Amino acid sequence: MIENWLFVLGLIAVLMVPGPANALVASSAHQQGQAKTSLYLPAILLGYFYAINVWALLIHLASPIWPNFKGLVYVLSTICVGWMTLHLYKAQQLERYSKTHPQIRPWQMFTTTLKNPKAALLASGILPMETWQSPTNFVLVFAAFSLSTVPVGIFWMVFGQAILTSPSEKIKAGLIYKGAALFVLLCLIPLLIKLWD
Repeated sequence: MIENWLFVLGLIAVLMVPGPANALVASSAHQQGQAKTSLYLPAILLGYFYAINVWALLIHLASPIWPNFKGLVYVLSTICVGWMTLHLYKAQQLERYSKTHPQIRPWQMFTTTLKNPKAALLASGILPMETWQSPTNFVLVFAAFSLSTVPVGIFWMVFGQAILTSPSEKIKAGLIYKGAALFVLLCLIPLLIKLWD
């Protein structure tokens, strides 16, 4: 059984960090509306599910040969997530991304999430190692993951429409961006503590 459920804070922080999947959700909500975009959330969940488990399998297979592999993946993916967090303040990046992706489909959401570097961070350090030790743990952890993904997806749908609408809304969107960045940085504190343990 999972003893420490604090990993959910780190999970939410990582999912909140802007990346290709969140940019697609925001762009889709702006272009096609929140109702249609919400139908794409299962494709995002499936992409993360496959990517996380592939990374976990890779770490499991590489650990006997190279014991530091998991730590290396964790450090590199943490740096990548930190870099993406710093880009949270740049609203024009989201606008540019929306213009270059005019027609967003579920398959595109799945493949973008499948290639997302956040999956490596989740598999190497955020999700507890007990996740893959029993079917019960596996189901519980991925249920928590699914429950965390839905509100984050809704946030990015609402946020995407706020930032990609009229210029007067961009001032409010800038405040939302900064508030979200602060929230993400606060949630990343457990990750940083874990990194130095």
